[in-house]
Amino acid sequence: MVIGNKLRKLRMEKGYSQEYLAEVLEVSQKTYSNMENNKSSLSIDTLKKIAEEYKIDIIELLSDDRVIVQNNSSRESSTFQGGIIINHMSEELLNQMKERIEELKETISEKNKQIELLEKRLNN
Repeated sequence: MVIGNKLRKLRMEKGYSQEYLAEVLEVSQKTYSNMENNKSSLSIDTLKKIAEEYKIDIIELLSDDRVIVQNNSSRESSTFQGGIIINHMSEELLNQMKERIEELKETISEKNKQIELLEKRLNN
């Protein structure tokens, strides 16, 4: 799912207007509309505000999206279809991502153990 689609879905589920979200994010309605239509990139601060508004973590907000990390200070607009661009990734976001990766590793390990047990039962 592209981030704009996810923003629209979350907004609709809560019954929020674009105007309301624009106010929360301190941007114009047009700018917010561009976010939902994948016509603008999102800053870390904007992602944090969105995650806080919906009471989810940034990782959940970004899940199912391709993420490109852009570590320059350029404010030039960027055209990237199918994902988002994050400028100046914060330490907090990196830590959340690392924690999520560790959780996923544990889940995979547990699933592999379950598969091994099932295979042993089938072979007996």
